[in-house]
Amino acid sequence: MSKNLRRVGALLAGLLIAAALAEVGLRYWFPAPGQNYRLDADLLHDALPGSQRLQLMPAGSDHRRVLVQINSHGLRGPEPDPVHRRPRVLLLGDSLVLAGNSPEKDTLRAQLAGLLDDQVEVLNAGRESYGPDQTLLWYRREGAKLAPELVVLVLCAHNDLGDLMRNKLFELNENGELVRRRPSLGAAVRDRFDQRRELAEDPALLRWWRSSFSETGFSPVLDSGRLVEAWYVAAVQQYEDYISGDALVGDLERDTWDADVALLEHAPSASHKLALLTAVLRELRGEVEAQGASCLALIVPSRVDVDPSYPVRPSVSIWKEYDPLRLTARVLGAAETAGWATRDVTPDLSRAGPEGLFVGGEDIHWNARGQAVAAELLAPIVQDALVRK
Repeated sequence: MSKNLRRVGALLAGLLIAAALAEVGLRYWFPAPGQNYRLDADLLHDALPGSQRLQLMPAGSDHRRVLVQINSHGLRGPEPDPVHRRPRVLLLGDSLVLAGNSPEKDTLRAQLAGLLDDQVEVLNAGRESYGPDQTLLWYRREGAKLAPELVVLVLCAHNDLGDLMRNKLFELNENGELVRRRPSLGAAVRDRFDQRRELAEDPALLRWWRSSFSETGFSPVLDSGRLVEAWYVAAVQQYEDYISGDALVGDLERDTWDADVALLEHAPSASHKLALLTAVLRELRGEVEAQGASCLALIVPSRVDVDPSYPVRPSVSIWKEYDPLRLTARVLGAAETAGWATRDVTPDLSRAGPEGLFVGGEDIHWNARGQAVAAELLAPIVQDALVRK
Protein backbone atom coordinates (compact mmCIF):
# COMPACT_ATOMS: atom_id res chain seq x y z
CA MET A 1 0.00 0.00 0.00
CA SER A 2 2.79 2.39 0.94
CA LYS A 3 4.57 1.56 -2.34
CA ASN A 4 1.43 2.46 -4.31
CA LEU A 5 1.08 5.70 -2.36
CA ARG A 6 4.67 6.56 -3.13
CA ARG A 7 4.03 5.91 -6.81
CA VAL A 8 0.93 8.09 -6.76
CA GLY A 9 2.87 10.78 -4.92
CA ALA A 10 5.69 10.62 -7.42
CA LEU A 11 3.22 10.80 -10.29
CA LEU A 12 1.49 13.83 -8.79
CA ALA A 13 4.82 15.50 -8.11
CA GLY A 14 5.86 14.87 -11.70
CA LEU A 15 2.61 16.32 -12.99
CA LEU A 16 3.02 19.41 -10.82
CA ILE A 17 6.59 19.92 -12.03
CA ALA A 18 5.48 19.44 -15.65
CA ALA A 19 2.62 21.91 -15.18
CA ALA A 20 4.98 24.43 -13.58
CA LEU A 21 7.45 24.09 -16.45
CA ALA A 22 4.63 24.39 -18.99
CA GLU A 23 3.36 27.50 -17.22
CA VAL A 24 6.79 29.15 -17.33
CA GLY A 25 7.32 28.15 -20.96
CA LEU A 26 3.90 29.32 -22.11
CA ARG A 27 4.25 32.66 -20.34
CA TYR A 28 7.36 33.29 -22.42
CA TRP A 29 6.58 31.61 -25.72
CA PHE A 30 2.79 31.87 -25.87
CA PRO A 31 1.67 35.18 -24.31
CA ALA A 32 -1.98 34.85 -25.30
CA PRO A 33 -4.06 36.89 -25.16
CA GLY A 34 -1.67 39.40 -23.58
CA GLN A 35 -2.21 43.13 -23.40
CA ASN A 36 -0.13 45.75 -25.23
CA TYR A 37 -2.17 48.79 -24.16
CA ARG A 38 -3.26 50.72 -21.11
CA LEU A 39 -5.69 53.57 -20.62
CA ASP A 40 -4.11 57.02 -20.52
CA ALA A 41 -5.54 60.23 -19.07
CA ASP A 42 -4.11 62.40 -21.87
CA LEU A 43 -3.92 60.08 -24.88
CA LEU A 44 -7.00 57.94 -24.09
CA HIS A 45 -4.80 54.84 -24.49
CA ASP A 46 -1.13 54.16 -25.06
CA ALA A 47 1.31 51.30 -25.54
CA LEU A 48 2.40 49.34 -22.48
CA PRO A 49 6.24 49.28 -22.40
CA GLY A 50 7.77 45.84 -22.06
CA SER A 51 4.53 44.04 -22.96
CA GLN A 52 3.91 41.21 -25.38
CA ARG A 53 0.80 39.77 -26.95
CA LEU A 54 0.05 36.89 -29.28
CA GLN A 55 -2.22 38.14 -32.05
CA LEU A 56 -4.51 35.39 -33.37
CA MET A 57 -5.09 35.90 -37.08
CA PRO A 58 -8.21 35.23 -39.18
CA ALA A 59 -8.49 32.45 -41.72
CA GLY A 60 -6.76 33.29 -44.99
CA SER A 61 -3.95 35.24 -43.34
CA ASP A 62 -0.27 34.55 -43.97
CA HIS A 63 0.20 33.59 -40.30
CA ARG A 64 -1.86 31.75 -37.72
CA ARG A 65 -0.39 33.76 -34.85
CA VAL A 66 1.80 36.86 -34.63
CA LEU A 67 3.87 37.86 -31.61
CA VAL A 68 3.67 41.60 -30.91
CA GLN A 69 6.34 42.82 -28.49
CA ILE A 70 6.61 46.39 -27.20
CA ASN A 71 10.03 47.54 -26.06
CA SER A 72 10.91 49.68 -23.04
CA HIS A 73 10.31 52.89 -25.01
CA GLY A 74 6.78 51.84 -26.01
CA LEU A 75 7.85 51.06 -29.58
CA ARG A 76 7.61 47.87 -31.61
CA GLY A 77 10.99 46.64 -32.79
CA PRO A 78 14.55 47.19 -31.59
CA GLU A 79 15.32 49.56 -28.75
CA PRO A 80 16.45 53.01 -29.92
CA ASP A 81 20.21 53.41 -30.07
CA PRO A 82 21.08 55.37 -26.91
CA VAL A 83 24.03 56.98 -28.70
CA HIS A 84 21.98 57.92 -31.80
CA ARG A 85 24.85 57.05 -34.16
CA ARG A 86 22.75 56.87 -37.34
CA PRO A 87 20.14 59.18 -38.84
CA ARG A 88 16.80 58.36 -37.23
CA VAL A 89 13.43 57.98 -38.95
CA LEU A 90 10.34 57.85 -36.74
CA LEU A 91 7.22 56.18 -38.16
CA LEU A 92 3.98 57.54 -36.69
CA GLY A 93 0.42 56.35 -37.19
CA ASP A 94 -2.07 53.68 -36.28
CA SER A 95 -2.24 49.90 -36.67
CA LEU A 96 -0.96 50.13 -40.26
CA VAL A 97 2.37 51.21 -38.78
CA LEU A 98 2.31 48.93 -35.75
CA ALA A 99 1.44 46.03 -38.10
CA GLY A 100 0.28 43.59 -35.44
CA ASN A 101 -0.81 41.27 -38.25
CA SER A 102 2.82 40.77 -39.37
CA PRO A 103 5.94 39.40 -37.68
CA GLU A 104 8.37 42.18 -36.82
CA LYS A 105 10.72 41.23 -39.69
CA ASP A 106 7.88 41.84 -42.20
CA THR A 107 6.74 45.22 -40.89
CA LEU A 108 7.11 48.48 -42.76
CA ARG A 109 9.75 49.48 -40.20
CA ALA A 110 11.91 46.41 -40.74
CA GLN A 111 11.53 46.35 -44.51
CA LEU A 112 12.36 50.04 -44.85
CA ALA A 113 15.43 49.61 -42.64
CA GLY A 114 16.53 46.66 -44.77
CA LEU A 115 16.19 48.62 -48.02
CA LEU A 116 18.33 51.35 -46.46
CA ASP A 117 20.98 48.72 -45.56
CA ASP A 118 20.48 49.54 -41.89
CA GLN A 119 22.39 52.78 -42.43
CA VAL A 120 19.34 54.54 -41.05
CA GLU A 121 17.66 53.76 -37.71
CA VAL A 122 13.93 53.29 -38.29
CA LEU A 123 11.64 53.33 -35.24
CA ASN A 124 8.03 52.13 -35.13
CA ALA A 125 5.78 54.29 -32.95
CA GLY A 126 2.54 52.96 -34.44
CA ARG A 127 -0.36 52.41 -32.05
CA GLU A 128 -3.49 50.39 -32.69
CA SER A 129 -6.63 52.49 -33.21
CA TYR A 130 -4.78 55.80 -32.97
CA GLY A 131 -6.07 58.86 -34.74
CA PRO A 132 -3.87 61.77 -35.88
CA ASP A 133 -5.02 63.67 -32.79
CA GLN A 134 -3.59 61.03 -30.45
CA THR A 135 -0.43 60.91 -32.54
CA LEU A 136 -0.01 64.67 -32.09
CA LEU A 137 -0.37 64.41 -28.32
CA TRP A 138 1.95 61.40 -28.16
CA TYR A 139 4.63 63.19 -30.17
CA ARG A 140 4.47 66.18 -27.84
CA ARG A 141 4.94 63.96 -24.82
CA GLU A 142 7.24 61.20 -26.06
CA GLY A 143 8.21 61.46 -29.70
CA ALA A 144 10.24 64.64 -29.54
CA LYS A 145 12.56 62.98 -26.97
CA LEU A 146 13.66 60.53 -29.67
CA ALA A 147 15.04 63.44 -31.73
CA PRO A 148 14.37 61.99 -35.19
CA GLU A 149 15.84 63.59 -38.30
CA LEU A 150 12.74 62.61 -40.28
CA VAL A 151 9.17 61.90 -39.20
CA VAL A 152 7.00 59.79 -41.51
CA LEU A 153 3.32 60.01 -40.62
CA VAL A 154 1.20 57.22 -42.12
CA LEU A 155 -2.35 58.47 -42.61
CA CYS A 156 -5.02 55.78 -42.89
CA ALA A 157 -7.67 57.12 -45.25
CA HIS A 158 -10.03 54.36 -44.10
CA ASN A 159 -10.84 55.91 -40.71
CA ASP A 160 -8.50 58.74 -39.66
CA LEU A 161 -11.18 61.40 -40.18
CA GLY A 162 -13.68 59.47 -38.08
CA ASP A 163 -11.10 58.98 -35.33
CA LEU A 164 -11.17 62.73 -34.73
CA MET A 165 -14.92 62.50 -34.09
CA ARG A 166 -14.74 59.41 -31.87
CA ASN A 167 -11.78 60.61 -29.78
CA LYS A 168 -13.14 64.14 -29.13
CA LEU A 169 -9.67 65.39 -28.19
CA PHE A 170 -9.76 68.63 -30.18
CA GLU A 171 -12.16 71.14 -31.63
CA LEU A 172 -11.87 74.35 -33.65
CA ASN A 173 -12.75 77.74 -32.22
CA GLU A 174 -14.44 80.52 -34.18
CA ASN A 175 -11.06 81.50 -35.68
CA GLY A 176 -10.38 77.97 -36.89
CA GLU A 177 -7.72 77.42 -34.23
CA LEU A 178 -7.17 74.07 -32.56
CA VAL A 179 -8.54 73.86 -29.01
CA ARG A 180 -7.88 70.96 -26.65
CA ARG A 181 -10.88 69.06 -25.28
CA ARG A 182 -10.78 66.90 -22.16
CA PRO A 183 -13.13 63.96 -22.83
CA SER A 184 -13.88 61.17 -20.37
CA LEU A 185 -13.75 57.47 -21.11
CA GLY A 186 -17.06 55.64 -20.98
CA ALA A 187 -17.65 52.76 -18.60
CA ALA A 188 -17.72 50.23 -21.46
CA VAL A 189 -14.23 51.30 -22.56
CA ARG A 190 -12.83 50.95 -19.06
CA ASP A 191 -14.55 47.61 -18.54
CA ARG A 192 -13.10 46.24 -21.78
CA PHE A 193 -9.56 47.16 -20.77
CA ASP A 194 -10.09 45.77 -17.26
CA GLN A 195 -11.35 42.47 -18.68
CA ARG A 196 -8.33 42.16 -20.96
CA ARG A 197 -5.97 42.89 -18.12
CA GLU A 198 -7.63 40.22 -16.00
CA LEU A 199 -7.52 37.69 -18.83
CA ALA A 200 -3.83 38.47 -19.37
CA GLU A 201 -3.19 37.71 -15.70
CA ASP A 202 -4.83 34.26 -15.84
CA PRO A 203 -2.54 31.19 -15.73
CA ALA A 204 -0.76 30.69 -19.06
CA LEU A 205 -2.14 27.15 -19.41
CA LEU A 206 -5.70 28.50 -19.22
CA ARG A 207 -4.93 31.26 -21.72
CA TRP A 208 -3.36 28.75 -24.10
CA TRP A 209 -6.44 26.52 -23.85
CA ARG A 210 -8.79 29.41 -24.64
CA SER A 211 -6.78 30.67 -27.61
CA SER A 212 -6.28 27.19 -29.06
CA PHE A 213 -10.02 26.67 -29.37
CA SER A 214 -11.11 30.22 -30.18
CA GLU A 215 -12.68 31.17 -33.48
CA THR A 216 -10.53 33.59 -35.49
CA GLY A 217 -12.28 33.50 -38.84
CA PHE A 218 -14.66 36.20 -40.02
CA SER A 219 -18.29 35.71 -40.85
CA PRO A 220 -18.56 33.53 -43.97
CA VAL A 221 -21.68 35.39 -45.15
CA LEU A 222 -21.83 39.17 -45.36
CA ASP A 223 -24.63 41.45 -46.37
CA SER A 224 -22.44 44.03 -48.07
CA GLY A 225 -25.26 46.50 -48.67
CA ARG A 226 -26.41 46.55 -45.06
CA LEU A 227 -22.85 46.89 -43.77
CA VAL A 228 -22.14 49.87 -46.02
CA GLU A 229 -25.35 51.50 -44.83
CA ALA A 230 -24.41 50.76 -41.21
CA TRP A 231 -21.02 52.38 -41.73
CA TYR A 232 -22.69 55.46 -43.17
CA VAL A 233 -25.17 55.71 -40.29
CA ALA A 234 -22.34 55.25 -37.78
CA ALA A 235 -20.28 58.03 -39.40
CA VAL A 236 -23.21 60.44 -39.31
CA GLN A 237 -24.08 59.59 -35.70
CA GLN A 238 -20.46 59.98 -34.57
CA TYR A 239 -20.28 63.40 -36.22
CA GLU A 240 -23.55 64.54 -34.65
CA ASP A 241 -22.39 63.26 -31.26
CA TYR A 242 -19.14 65.19 -31.64
CA ILE A 243 -20.71 68.52 -32.61
CA SER A 244 -23.23 68.20 -29.79
CA GLY A 245 -20.37 68.79 -27.37
CA ASP A 246 -20.76 65.43 -25.65
CA ALA A 247 -17.51 64.72 -23.79
CA LEU A 248 -17.80 60.94 -23.34
CA VAL A 249 -15.69 58.59 -25.45
CA GLY A 250 -17.70 55.42 -26.08
CA ASP A 251 -15.21 53.36 -28.07
CA LEU A 252 -11.48 53.41 -28.78
CA GLU A 253 -11.08 50.45 -31.08
CA ARG A 254 -13.99 49.89 -33.46
CA ASP A 255 -12.90 52.17 -36.26
CA THR A 256 -15.34 52.25 -39.15
CA TRP A 257 -14.88 53.33 -42.76
CA ASP A 258 -15.44 57.07 -43.26
CA ALA A 259 -18.46 56.30 -45.39
CA ASP A 260 -19.98 59.77 -45.22
CA VAL A 261 -16.98 61.33 -46.99
CA ALA A 262 -16.52 58.47 -49.45
CA LEU A 263 -20.15 58.03 -50.46
CA LEU A 264 -21.32 61.64 -50.76
CA GLU A 265 -19.63 64.42 -52.69
CA HIS A 266 -20.83 67.11 -50.29
CA ALA A 267 -21.44 65.33 -47.00
CA PRO A 268 -22.37 67.86 -44.27
CA SER A 269 -19.75 66.34 -41.97
CA ALA A 270 -16.90 66.34 -44.50
CA SER A 271 -15.85 69.99 -44.30
CA HIS A 272 -15.76 69.92 -40.50
CA LYS A 273 -13.73 66.70 -40.39
CA LEU A 274 -11.26 67.93 -42.99
CA ALA A 275 -10.81 71.31 -41.32
CA LEU A 276 -10.09 69.58 -38.01
CA LEU A 277 -7.66 67.11 -39.63
CA THR A 278 -5.85 69.98 -41.36
CA ALA A 279 -5.48 71.86 -38.07
CA VAL A 280 -4.18 68.75 -36.26
CA LEU A 281 -1.66 68.03 -39.01
CA ARG A 282 -0.51 71.66 -39.09
CA GLU A 283 0.07 71.55 -35.35
CA LEU A 284 1.99 68.27 -35.59
CA ARG A 285 4.15 69.64 -38.39
CA GLY A 286 4.99 72.63 -36.22
CA GLU A 287 6.00 70.36 -33.34
CA VAL A 288 8.23 68.24 -35.58
CA GLU A 289 9.89 71.14 -37.37
CA ALA A 290 10.51 72.93 -34.07
CA GLN A 291 12.78 69.99 -33.23
CA GLY A 292 14.69 70.42 -36.49
CA ALA A 293 13.20 67.35 -38.18
CA SER A 294 11.66 67.00 -41.63
CA CYS A 295 8.08 65.82 -42.25
CA LEU A 296 6.58 63.39 -44.71
CA ALA A 297 2.98 62.12 -44.81
CA LEU A 298 2.28 58.78 -46.49
CA ILE A 299 -1.40 58.39 -47.36
CA VAL A 300 -2.71 54.82 -47.48
CA PRO A 301 -6.11 54.26 -49.14
CA SER A 302 -8.90 52.22 -47.61
CA ARG A 303 -9.04 48.63 -48.75
CA VAL A 304 -12.74 49.24 -49.40
CA ASP A 305 -11.78 51.74 -52.09
CA VAL A 306 -8.77 50.07 -53.68
CA ASP A 307 -9.20 46.28 -53.47
CA PRO A 308 -11.87 44.84 -55.78
CA SER A 309 -11.70 41.52 -53.92
CA TYR A 310 -12.77 43.07 -50.61
CA PRO A 311 -16.07 41.47 -49.56
CA VAL A 312 -17.77 44.76 -48.70
CA ARG A 313 -18.34 47.07 -51.67
CA PRO A 314 -20.69 50.06 -52.05
CA SER A 315 -23.33 49.57 -54.74
CA VAL A 316 -23.06 52.38 -57.29
CA SER A 317 -26.73 51.92 -58.11
CA ILE A 318 -27.57 52.92 -54.53
CA TRP A 319 -24.69 55.26 -53.72
CA LYS A 320 -24.54 57.15 -57.01
CA GLU A 321 -22.04 59.73 -55.73
CA TYR A 322 -19.55 57.15 -54.46
CA ASP A 323 -16.03 57.81 -55.73
CA PRO A 324 -13.31 55.33 -54.67
CA LEU A 325 -10.68 58.07 -55.02
CA ARG A 326 -12.45 60.75 -52.98
CA LEU A 327 -11.60 59.69 -49.44
CA THR A 328 -7.88 59.34 -50.13
CA ALA A 329 -7.84 62.59 -52.11
CA ARG A 330 -9.48 64.49 -49.24
CA VAL A 331 -6.99 63.20 -46.68
CA LEU A 332 -4.12 63.93 -49.05
CA GLY A 333 -5.43 67.46 -49.58
CA ALA A 334 -5.63 68.08 -45.83
CA ALA A 335 -2.00 66.99 -45.40
CA GLU A 336 -0.85 69.22 -48.25
CA THR A 337 -2.81 72.21 -46.92
CA ALA A 338 -1.15 71.61 -43.53
CA GLY A 339 2.25 71.94 -45.18
CA TRP A 340 3.41 68.33 -45.22
CA ALA A 341 5.43 66.79 -48.02
CA THR A 342 3.14 63.97 -49.16
CA ARG A 343 3.12 60.69 -51.02
CA ASP A 344 -0.02 58.76 -51.93
CA VAL A 345 0.67 55.02 -52.04
CA THR A 346 -2.51 54.28 -54.03
CA PRO A 347 -0.85 54.12 -57.50
CA ASP A 348 1.87 51.80 -56.20
CA LEU A 349 -0.65 49.46 -54.57
CA SER A 350 -2.73 49.43 -57.74
CA ARG A 351 0.26 48.57 -59.93
CA ALA A 352 1.29 45.78 -57.56
CA GLY A 353 -2.20 44.22 -57.62
CA PRO A 354 -4.13 45.15 -54.46
CA GLU A 355 -5.87 41.76 -54.26
CA GLY A 356 -2.69 40.25 -52.78
CA LEU A 357 -1.59 43.08 -50.52
CA PHE A 358 -4.02 42.87 -47.61
CA VAL A 359 -4.83 40.48 -44.77
CA GLY A 360 -7.63 38.03 -45.60
CA GLY A 361 -11.34 38.25 -44.88
CA GLU A 362 -12.75 41.57 -43.75
CA ASP A 363 -9.44 42.80 -42.35
CA ILE A 364 -8.45 46.17 -43.85
CA HIS A 365 -4.74 45.99 -42.92
CA TRP A 366 -1.94 45.45 -45.39
CA ASN A 367 0.11 42.27 -45.19
CA ALA A 368 3.88 41.91 -45.59
CA ARG A 369 3.63 42.36 -49.36
CA GLY A 370 1.60 45.54 -48.99
CA GLN A 371 4.11 46.93 -46.53
CA ALA A 372 6.91 46.02 -48.94
CA VAL A 373 5.28 48.22 -51.60
CA ALA A 374 5.23 51.15 -49.15
CA ALA A 375 8.83 50.49 -48.06
CA GLU A 376 10.03 50.50 -51.68
CA LEU A 377 8.23 53.79 -52.25
CA LEU A 378 9.65 55.37 -49.10
CA ALA A 379 13.28 54.22 -49.29
CA PRO A 380 14.55 56.66 -51.97
CA ILE A 381 12.48 59.50 -50.48
CA VAL A 382 14.00 58.91 -47.07
CA GLN A 383 17.52 58.76 -48.50
CA ASP A 384 17.00 62.02 -50.36
CA ALA A 385 15.47 63.77 -47.34
CA LEU A 386 18.34 62.75 -45.06
CA VAL A 387 21.00 63.74 -47.62
CA ARG A 388 19.45 67.20 -47.89
CA LYS A 389 19.62 67.57 -44.10
